[in-house]
Amino acid sequence: MEDRFLTLGGPAEGYYMERGSKFLAYAFPVSTESEIPDILQGIKKDHPKARHYCTALRLSPDAALERSNDDGEPSGSAGRPILGQLVKNNLTNVFIVVVRYFGGTKLGIPGLIEAYKTSAANAILAGTIVERNVIAKVRITLSYDAFPHFLNFCKQNNINVFEEAFAENAQLIVGFRKSTAPKLLLDALHHYSKMDFTQLDDYAKHIGISVEFLDDDQIV
Repeated sequence: MEDRFLTLGGPAEGYYMERGSKFLAYAFPVSTESEIPDILQGIKKDHPKARHYCTALRLSPDAALERSNDDGEPSGSAGRPILGQLVKNNLTNVFIVVVRYFGGTKLGIPGLIEAYKTSAANAILAGTIVERNVIAKVRITLSYDAFPHFLNFCKQNNINVFEEAFAENAQLIVGFRKSTAPKLLLDALHHYSKMDFTQLDDYAKHIGISVEFLDDDQIV
């Protein structure tokens, strides 16, 4: 799974007009498919007299999910050109709606493809493209003697510390970029213990530190 991807930093809008037809493009950063119905409903409420609401969605850090919808336009003339602009710009976690107001003149399939493609491209161009990272959350349980060493290591290496808890032992919930998590954890354990193991379990056995990967990735 990819742990670094490009998306939009916020909503953006684009516009294109051809032979009286207006194409208004709205691009939104999203995290889940469940956000889409509310966004689409809001667009339809703002444009109740529009003829078509054509959409494209690209989702997940590795862009594993792609959706497009022509909403009554000829097959392949609207949703796929919009989606193509997301692919061209290597964007994911983005949903685009292009609203069409019919101007009275048919554009033909080539004209529709150009209109939907260009309006989506203009929305992306108007937005801000940002890089996001997938952060793997890890719970580390350790002694109070080891705690300040690990906390210092996290600060020195710009590692996210999400939670600290104190009971019989100290606990840290920290975040690493998914691809670098195992190596950074081994570096941290080596930094504290001065031992040079290659497996996390070996450190757990010898210095009494437990490491648990949580099923709770976070996007930052």
